Parts: sequence; structure tokens; C-alpha cells
Amino acid sequence: MVLPSRSIAVRLVFWLFLWTTLVMVSVGGILYQGVGKMLMSSVDRTLHSKLQIITGLLHEENGNVRLELSEIIAGEYVIPRSGHYYKVVAGNDLLAASPSLANDDFDFPAPAEAAPANHRGESTFTSTGPAGEPVRVLRYQHAAFGKTFTITLAETLADSYRGVATYKRFLQLIVSLSILVLCAIAWWIIGRTLRPLRAFSATIERITHKNLSERIDAETTAKELATLASSFNSLLDRLHLVFESQKRLVADASHELKTPLSVIRTQCDVISLRKRSPEEYVEAVQTISSYACKMTRLVNDLLSLARIDSGFISTQELTAVSLQECLDEAVRTLRQLAREKEVRINSSVDGTFFVRATKASLGEAFQNLLENCVRYNREGGSVTVSALQDGKEVVVTISDTGMGIAAPDRDKIFQRFYRAPAVQGIEGTGLGLSIVKSVIEALSGKITVQSEPGAGSCFSITLPSAHPEQTRLPA
Repeated sequence: MVLPSRSIAVRLVFWLFLWTTLVMVSVGGILYQGVGKMLMSSVDRTLHSKLQIITGLLHEENGNVRLELSEIIAGEYVIPRSGHYYKVVAGNDLLAASPSLANDDFDFPAPAEAAPANHRGESTFTSTGPAGEPVRVLRYQHAAFGKTFTITLAETLADSYRGVATYKRFLQLIVSLSILVLCAIAWWIIGRTLRPLRAFSATIERITHKNLSERIDAETTAKELATLASSFNSLLDRLHLVFESQKRLVADASHELKTPLSVIRTQCDVISLRKRSPEEYVEAVQTISSYACKMTRLVNDLLSLARIDSGFISTQELTAVSLQECLDEAVRTLRQLAREKEVRINSSVDGTFFVRATKASLGEAFQNLLENCVRYNREGGSVTVSALQDGKEVVVTISDTGMGIAAPDRDKIFQRFYRAPAVQGIEGTGLGLSIVKSVIEALSGKITVQSEPGAGSCFSITLPSAHPEQTRLPA
């Protein structure tokens, strides 16, 4: 298992780069537009101020309108093509023009999309100057002294455009550097953040079925991964138990099969050495048959456990099963064994109890449990079966008059292949109660036992109840 930490880091940095670029470019564009509008507004205010000066210098003298130019004909207005221009026209007659025009007939054409004059008669637009430079133009229709004057003022935008271009380059540089620095910092932070994850991945990679006992130290792991490390250690604990259980199962099964196979082989070798009497052949065949039956029983029990472990009981197959039918069938199956052991089986369960189960699996569990109660009972003993409704559950009680179970063994009897010292001489595989417990738990039930040596045992099985009319039950 290798966690793709580097791939995660690359993707995170890529998306951070993308979103940072979008944000920075958007902010830069807004700032760029704002600076452009601010500079244009500054030029417009300058033009308006100069318009106020020119309109203030217009006066009438001896019936003629005159314009005192001495106050404005100076500096940039006298330098040809300086980018600073004015022009005053009275009707169709040129009243005054700045020397910077160097051509009194030059006009500043208004673009087609220029805005119309405002309520004061002023119109502002961008045009082209005498030197082909971009200029900002203010044109004003001024009525005074019974005449209409057209005043045109123009200021070059070359300096403003250069300032905006410089600001744009500066902004591009700052934005680019900011993005690169931010991504570099993000890469470093993500790398340091993912470093514990890479170490965690390397530790997981080292753990195989050969060293399942190894664990991740949750205390030294980064606190962000401490919970994950604890959960993973719990998973390893469960896996370790499963592996150990499988190893014990194989070892115990091999041990249990070795004895009957050895007996069968010995019997075959002995009777093949010389001719035997018919009675000896019958005895040998009976011995072989007996041990073959033991092997068959053991193999069947192992197959049952394998099916249970693989989850052969599907929740979609659960139906309302009659306890009486399952118990009656189990009793019929064990009738011969009960006669041989002289044990009576008494059942007081009627047809009113239904549980959520499958008939085959529940019947197998009851058969194994009843067989256990009969096999380890005393001669002339009894097995009693009863049931009661407890809310949404049904409790089945199976008690016997057998030898009982010692306290140290009560917690172990449901383990696979476990056989208490007191029953070592009695035929059995040690798998019956393990099958019972596995089936009951697979049906969402539970089983408990109360027992004292010499006083018999009492098993209680609790199962979810069901209505008899239900043919399929929800999981």
C-alpha cells in the first residue's frame, strides 16, 4: 500500500496556482482599470481648470470681444507640438489659438462613439493631436456678449499612457512574483504536511502477513494521523487474530485427521499381511468405518465453519422461521443417539414462536447444541427445551442433566477444537458449540451458558422475533 502523497501535493499546488492566478489577475485588472480611470480623471480636472481660466479672460472692450492671452501664453503652450493646446472660435472666426498648434486650422476630430455634451455644454473625448499623439480634448460652447464661443482645450495623454504602461509592467511583475512565491511557500508547507503521511505509508508498506505483530507508534505519529494510526493498529489486531485462528484451525484439523487416518492405514496394513477370519475382516471394516465416520463428521464441521466465515447467511434470505419446526427436525435427527444414551428430550415449544433466520442454518445450530447436550449427558438423563417471548426477541432455553462445565472452561467451550479435560474420553470434534455460536451471531442473536460441575448446563439463545406472515425480512 503506497499513499500517493506526491501526487496529492502536485494537485494541491496546481489548484492553488490556478486559483491564485485567477484572483491575482482579477485584482491586477481592477487596479489597472482604476489607475487608468484615475489618471484620465486627473487630466479632465486639469482641462476643466484651464477652461475656467480662459472663460474668465474673455471680456468686451469698445464693442469688441477680447481675450487676454498674456497669462496663458507661456511654457508648454508656446512650444510647437508640445501636447498642450487651446483654441477659441467666436462663431466662424478664430479668436485665439496656442502657438503649440503650429497650424491654426488644425481641429481635434471627435470619435463617433464620443459622449454628447453635458448640461453645461461640455464634451470630453479622446482624440489625436497635431503630432499624432493621443490627447484628451475638452470642447465647450460658451455664450457671452451676445455671441457663442467654441473653446477647445487638449492635453496630451502620452505621459499618462506611459505611466499606466509602467504601472502595468510593475503590476505584472508583482503579480507573477507573488504567485511564484505563494506557490513555493505552499509547496514547502504541503511537503512538510505530507511528510508524516509518507512515513505512515512506508510503515504500512513494511507490514505483511509475516510480521502482523508490528504496530504503528501512535504516540510519535503526527497528531493529525494519530487516530488513523490507532484505527489501523486495531485493524492489524483483528487481522492478527484471524490469521492466528486460521493457523490454529489448520493445525488442529491436521491433528484431528491424523489419528483416524493412521488407524485406517494400520488396519489396512494389518489385514493385508495374511488371510484373516471373516470375523476379523468384519471387525477391521467396522473399525475403518467408525474412523471414516469421525473423519466425515470433522470434515462436515470444518465445511460448516468455512461457510459461516465466508458469510453464507445472507440478510436477503432471512424469513420468519418456526422454532417448533426447527427443533422437531433436530430432535428427530438425534433420536437414535438419544436412545443409545438413554436420554429423554422434552420440548414445550409450540407453533407460536417465529424468529428472523434461515431454516437450514438455525436447524444446524439446534442440532449441534442438542447433540452436545445428549452426548455429554448421563445415562437416564434428560434435555429440556423451552421458549418465551421477550419484547421483540425470543429466548430459547436448552438445559440438560449432564456433567456440567467447570468455571475455567465456560469461557472456552465456544472456541474451535476446544475440549474440556473432563470430556477428553468422549467422542467429539470440539467444533459443535463453535458452529452454534457462529450461526447464532450471524443471525443477530446471542448465546450464553450457565453451568456447574455435576449439576448440568443451561444454554440460552436470544434471537430477533418475526411475524409468521413475513416471507422476507429487511436487513
